[in-house]
Amino acid sequence: MATYVFGDLHGCFDEFKLLLARIGFNAGIDELLLTGDLIGRGPKPVETLSYLVDLKNKCPEKVHAVLGNHDLNFLAVILGLRKTKPRDNLDVVLKSPRLNEYLDFYHHTPLLYVDNTKKLALAHAGIYPMWTIDEAEVHAKVISSILSNPIKEKLFLSNMYADHPSMYEEELKHHDLNYHRFVVNSFTRMRLCNKDMVLDYGHSDCSVKEASEDKIYPWFEFGKPNYYQDTKYTLFFGHWAALNAKCDKDGIIALDTGCVWGNELTCYCVETKKKYAQKALGKVERLNNKK
Repeated sequence: MATYVFGDLHGCFDEFKLLLARIGFNAGIDELLLTGDLIGRGPKPVETLSYLVDLKNKCPEKVHAVLGNHDLNFLAVILGLRKTKPRDNLDVVLKSPRLNEYLDFYHHTPLLYVDNTKKLALAHAGIYPMWTIDEAEVHAKVISSILSNPIKEKLFLSNMYADHPSMYEEELKHHDLNYHRFVVNSFTRMRLCNKDMVLDYGHSDCSVKEASEDKIYPWFEFGKPNYYQDTKYTLFFGHWAALNAKCDKDGIIALDTGCVWGNELTCYCVETKKKYAQKALGKVERLNNKK
């Protein structure tokens, strides 16, 4: 049995299947972990979700994904809280007869997946550096509880889109919407922060070197986000395609290599510590997603 961790799929189903074939993935025996953003902007969101839902139904203990920002956007669209954008390529999913199955799948998908036996964790954007994995797990479970309640889910998703608060303080727990927004932002949108752990959303288009000139650094440069209490785990994350999986922090592995943008889809075998990549067959322009 092998454990494979995949970077952001974004509906790049053809590349996904090619990479599964290349690694010799054995459904029902091998374990499949996914860093989120399963759909959004890519060419085949229905095929991607159908494959994952079917595999999860058949082998529930062998498939584990986490929520990404595009996945949460999809939930907001379903509830009528966000309008669909042509570039996100979600209309085809909304028209699918399996829409309720996809929704159920996402409602059972957490922000954070932890395997204490294999000592690994999985989060879309990473773990806020002021937290350890066990602390992050507590915050993630709060959001899972909200998303499983239709009334609370709609209230939260309608207030989710904002860049504040940008730093965690215990006092936040007394301000539900701000606290919940920060938790989701840190798990799904985080890239850079300063030495005071204040998240930055204004340098998303610049390089790490350019950001450092403004004293803004990758989140994984601080704290112990890949520790579960005093035990070091391996932490996997996606989200940051511009990073091109270049993370030299021991025990933290980046996997988003921008397949949807025409680069590669990457996966990592936990047992062999080897990466595999499949070149993109195209990029979002093929769908006229510039709109």
